[in-house]
Amino acid sequence: MTSCAGNRERAVAAMALLGRGNDAAKLLDFMSDDDMKTISRLIGGYSKEPERERKMRQILKHLSSSDCFSSLADVHPAWILERLKLEPPRVVGIILRFLPSRHVRYLLKNLPPMLCEQIPNIVESFSVEPAVLETIRRRFESHFAPMRISRTIEELGLENLYYLKEFEIEELFKELGISEMAIALSGMGANVLKIIYNRLDVKDAKKLKAALDGMRNISPESYCEARRNFLSIDSEGLGSEKLLRSVGTAVFAGAIAREDSELLKLFSQKISPSTAYLLKRLVDENRMRANAAGVEKRKQTVLCALKKLAREGRIDEAFGGFEAKKEISPFAADIPSSVNPDEEPTRTLSQLA
Repeated sequence: MTSCAGNRERAVAAMALLGRGNDAAKLLDFMSDDDMKTISRLIGGYSKEPERERKMRQILKHLSSSDCFSSLADVHPAWILERLKLEPPRVVGIILRFLPSRHVRYLLKNLPPMLCEQIPNIVESFSVEPAVLETIRRRFESHFAPMRISRTIEELGLENLYYLKEFEIEELFKELGISEMAIALSGMGANVLKIIYNRLDVKDAKKLKAALDGMRNISPESYCEARRNFLSIDSEGLGSEKLLRSVGTAVFAGAIAREDSELLKLFSQKISPSTAYLLKRLVDENRMRANAAGVEKRKQTVLCALKKLAREGRIDEAFGGFEAKKEISPFAADIPSSVNPDEEPTRTLSQLA
């Protein structure tokens, strides 16, 4: 795999182009061959930037701020909420300073009312010594696995999936859920399909029908696995969106091998606790019967779905760089990308059957 440019490599390359850059260049002697190649390539690219000096200072400032703001900003606020409940009000007020506004709104809405009333005014937290603020922040961050928000990578793989934002993960799970349901329902009669369509939102029902219409040559193994995933979800009381994402969670769980435990830990921080608990349960169940070929097949299924979502603009286009072996995906070749259910004339759910 090609060496990926991380924050460290970008920082060294930027410093090497500031002024004479002699001190930064000396660091290359202490780096591996891969790091040296990566930094040399970055230097070559950065050197072509107009107003290079100012641009390099901007890069360093951005890298510094991203490292300081990376961990908590990408953790799902529900996980942060559970930890904040154990902290004194003054610490809660300080931690809120380091969080994006969407997290703060969620936390203030869901923290115990008595605790919210005791949180000091934000002006008071600004009077705390910077060294103390930094110590409190780092101590609180230590409760979570460290994550970086930088997503500038050259070659994407499954190990990079924790870079996805929460809404992108939801889109991925939904896409996987629709495809898996299409496989599980292939061969069903019109009356059964009508019942399923009526349970979904019109937009989702149209996507499911488009997927079913495009099905070709589903293997018996894929068919049985899709039905097992569908039946592994307790669908009672679940709405359309949650049903599809729960089925998609089951598909994603099948792509997690034993050696992906760190990915599972990081990924779980990005999603709600309820979804994370479901994912972990499904991963544990899959590991009792999964084989290496089956896990690899599911990984390629996930990567194909990511490329499709990126191509359609539903997630960051950077994720179109995932390398997926389409020939071993159980459905990637069966659902034509040219089918766009949103462009079909609006029809009622009963007409979709």
